[in-house]
Amino acid sequence: MALVNVKKKIEKSAANLGMRPEEIVIAGCTTNPSGTMKKMLARELGGAVAGALAGQSDATSVDGGSAARFPEGQHFLVLTNERLFAAKVSALTGKPKEIVADWYRSEVESIIVEDGKLAKPLTIIFTDGTAVQVEGAKGSDPAALGVAMAV
Repeated sequence: MALVNVKKKIEKSAANLGMRPEEIVIAGCTTNPSGTMKKMLARELGGAVAGALAGQSDATSVDGGSAARFPEGQHFLVLTNERLFAAKVSALTGKPKEIVADWYRSEVESIIVEDGKLAKPLTIIFTDGTAVQVEGAKGSDPAALGVAMAV
């Protein structure tokens, strides 16, 4: 079970987010820009070893098109029966504040979730051939997005 239940948080805030009653939340997770966990660990460890670790981080790759609409920063990434969307997260309450980007499911080809030590890299591939990579926070069940999108 996820430590942060993004699906439940989105369902509770659905009306405030402007979601339609017939839109069903299937899966969701917290995302960070690629390399965030490595950089955080490097700050905590300090020194040459940490600097080398931080240098291994991958940058988010955006090649225009649908991927270019993916927002910077930490968000909830949510898959519904109709679309994939990113919602801004309140730093104070941890609740979703607003939907800042969305794509119809027909615009999303796949969500690939890799295993990682600190976070799970998520690659979102769009049907226009563009892609973006972010980190899924392990405690928020990012694997559920990949499974749900594959069905």
